Amino acid sequence: CWPGTRVEILERIDSWIRNSSDRVLWIRGMAGQGKSTIASTVRHSWRYRASCAIFHFRRGQHTLNGRIICALARQLATSLVPEVKNAVLDSVRENEDIAHQRLDEQFETLFVVPFTRLDSQAHLILIIVDALDECDDPKYAIDFVRLIYRHSAAFTANVKFLLTSRPETSLL
Repeated sequence: CWPGTRVEILERIDSWIRNSSDRVLWIRGMAGQGKSTIASTVRHSWRYRASCAIFHFRRGQHTLNGRIICALARQLATSLVPEVKNAVLDSVRENEDIAHQRLDEQFETLFVVPFTRLDSQAHLILIIVDALDECDDPKYAIDFVRLIYRHSAAFTANVKFLLTSRPETSLL
């Protein structure tokens, strides 16, 4: 976002990241209202204060859209926080063929297992998934969201998922 714009929504998101026990924040808005810009701005502003990963769904990129978990985990594996980096890398080492597994197995292996290994006071993990409604396979996106909600209670309050989509999506 341009300096001085979207201040209220960015402050609300920052407050959610810092203070809320809610692990999921879903931003919905019509096309062109700046959801992707907000998601990128949040990632940029938290890149040194949290282990951040972001994935932007794009229509027509089916092969990329199917790799969301691995793409996010790859970013977390480059985290500046050794505990987060090592937890993710250990899970990858223990499951070298993870890229060929089902979505639920990838989520369990690359998010649930490493995140539950971390100390409850560990550094913040912020996962941003932008434009869920643009996933070429709506069932895949729905399954991904269900996995987040199914497993989020197992994570510490330091694990946050920021999701964006259009309001008319079938994901709701």
